[in-house]
Amino acid sequence: MDYTTIGIDVSKKKLDIFINTTGEWMTLTNNLQGFKKLIRYINKHLLSIERVVVEHTGAYQKDLVSFLYDNNISVSLVHPAKVRNFAKAAGRLAKTDKLDAKILADYGIIMKPELSEAPNQNIDKLRELIKYRRQLTDNLTLTKQWIEKKPSAQILKRIQSLVTLLNKQIQELETEILQHIKSDEILYQKFQILMNTKGIGQRTASIILAELPELGCIQRNKIVALCGLAPMNRDSGTMRGRACIQGGRKFVRNSLYMAALSAIRSDGVLHQYYASLKAKGKHSKVALIACMRKLIIHLNQKLILC
Repeated sequence: MDYTTIGIDVSKKKLDIFINTTGEWMTLTNNLQGFKKLIRYINKHLLSIERVVVEHTGAYQKDLVSFLYDNNISVSLVHPAKVRNFAKAAGRLAKTDKLDAKILADYGIIMKPELSEAPNQNIDKLRELIKYRRQLTDNLTLTKQWIEKKPSAQILKRIQSLVTLLNKQIQELETEILQHIKSDEILYQKFQILMNTKGIGQRTASIILAELPELGCIQRNKIVALCGLAPMNRDSGTMRGRACIQGGRKFVRNSLYMAALSAIRSDGVLHQYYASLKAKGKHSKVALIACMRKLIIHLNQKLILC
């Protein structure tokens, strides 16, 4: 049986689709009507779908991915940068929506990216709440910076009113996030385990739950890589470069940075580990990153055992 890989380039209003077994392109609307047309095409041609390859495009792909899973079609959500690098390596420098759909299909056939898990609505909503809280916090920081510029009394009054409003909205959102976590038994169980770890506060725990749902479900080396905390060697020939970290999920890594700083002060185990690395001559930041790595491995193990 010939299995079909479909590449779909998703934009706000339309889907550009390439089917590898038939070599056919099609353009459909990015709504329920377009999704149903795609399913009718698949059923009409009796296609056996191995995977549909879709890029992460903010929120534009969410409804499509949910619809495909509801119809028992496997999806690989892939990082746009990886697909672009694949296209460059293949010498395909031109970029249009139609060509991108074919590149996505080819990427799926050659690279065989992992199949993504079916969307979890509770985690998706939590991620949305976390994202909005981050936006409010960024707005609050920018607004406060105006005060340092010593504006006129009239402007200062408006700034102070906005600061008060943003603080109130952030506090209300914190309450809503906690209530949402408590409404899901599994999420709340994980949340309590995270909160019982020194250095982990409510904000860090909620970010980890939203941005790292794989925690407790995969091996330690993979969870470290997802956080961007795996050291990457930079050696070539006789040259031995300094290993460094890169990639991964930025917001999780940022939260772990603050958590590790706190844990080093309050957790005897991490404090001793940090001190031992410093005694061996490790740079402070290198030692701190090692503590972040140890912390996420510890959290992963605790959730595996729960």
